Amino acid sequence: MAISTVQIANFALSKVGSDSTIESLTEDSTEAKECNLWLEHTRKQALAAYDWSFARVTKTLAAHGDDPTDLWGYRYVYPVDCVKARFLENPSGSKADPVPYVVAQSTDGTKSILTDLNEAKLRYTKDVTTPGMYTEFFIELLATMLGAHIAFPLTTKVRLSQFLAAAAQRMLTIAPAMDAAEQQEKAPREAEQIRGRD
Repeated sequence: MAISTVQIANFALSKVGSDSTIESLTEDSTEAKECNLWLEHTRKQALAAYDWSFARVTKTLAAHGDDPTDLWGYRYVYPVDCVKARFLENPSGSKADPVPYVVAQSTDGTKSILTDLNEAKLRYTKDVTTPGMYTEFFIELLATMLGAHIAFPLTTKVRLSQFLAAAAQRMLTIAPAMDAAEQQEKAPREAEQIRGRD
């Protein structure tokens, strides 16, 4: 059976030592109310913590209606589903220098991206709300982080909350390492005159 948001919440409840499980995040129970209060915030925290492969998106940015500042040539709309901007792709290739940019507030109160790059493409982490997309290690991280947030409200045990927060920090090392292991970077190419030698 596919993982669900409710199941992740129940994992978190198990971590805080609760004997109760929930059937829905909107049910009338203290456990459900605390999980529902913290889940979206915690999910975005966990997603922003690393460039997860399952949430990795590259998108050509839309021009923003506001003029750029005197310091930058272009202003773009910050994607609505973005939880963390990673970098702008350099048209010269992945080995080229990083493209400078800043995130700033627009006059309409929304975020925008300022840069000197025309037709900019942003690599970012998307707010993935479908648990079936998550890896097992990300699920463990999310449940542990959620457990750290709800531990004190449900148990009044400060040490339990601190213990789970420390466990989440350890998972922030393990989960990204496991995610990074599921890919193969291109090997550095030798100079052409070296590759041609016998």
